[in-house]
Amino acid sequence: MTLTWSKARIATSAALAVWAALFWYIIILDRLPLYLAARTTWLAPVGAITLTLAALGRLASARTSVPEPLSKKQSINLVTLALPALLIMALPPIALGSFAIERRGPSVSGGYVTVSGRQIGEGDLSLMDVFELSYDNELHRLADRAGTTSSFTGFVSREPDSAAGEFTLNRFIISCCPGDAISVQLRVVGAPPGQFEADDWVRVSGGIYPVGEQLVVDASEVIQVPRPAHPYLSGRN
Repeated sequence: MTLTWSKARIATSAALAVWAALFWYIIILDRLPLYLAARTTWLAPVGAITLTLAALGRLASARTSVPEPLSKKQSINLVTLALPALLIMALPPIALGSFAIERRGPSVSGGYVTVSGRQIGEGDLSLMDVFELSYDNELHRLADRAGTTSSFTGFVSREPDSAAGEFTLNRFIISCCPGDAISVQLRVVGAPPGQFEADDWVRVSGGIYPVGEQLVVDASEVIQVPRPAHPYLSGRN
């Protein structure tokens, strides 16, 4: 019995191999924090190993006794399947920024469970503290701390009507991946006018003041910093 190579199975194996390569790629280059929350990073090695085995298994079965040509429809489907992975590997790595803030708006309601449970009466506040207090409509709990100093790291966005020395400090929180990202935002006043552009990462230190449904930071120091290796905060839903 004469065996022939199945073009359909070889093409399927290639498409699976592209996705396996993507997972190995982001693991080896340590880009997991750009794509997955800390509690879901296990998906990358599982995906890499599973897809690698699937690609090899499909290739091992590619010799058949009956010809299996690759149809035009199959070709289009496999290219469509592999293309997103190829684009992710080809393009520079990016994190959600001010463009996403404009499209998504401030943090959304529903589906999030606050879990910190720590006392916020003293010590440096974190952006997760601010988010959870805002989410639970409890920013008023910071009234006794008005004027005390905290430091926050995030990226800059600006409203069209904001003053020269004002901007919004942002950070995204993800539960699984950037697709479920929600944002925490602070209004920063007293910053050096014109020094920081949208998407610049900065560390802001200054007095904190809860004003209605937002926290205002009267900046005493604003320093531009590199984008963190882990740009997203990890949340839970």
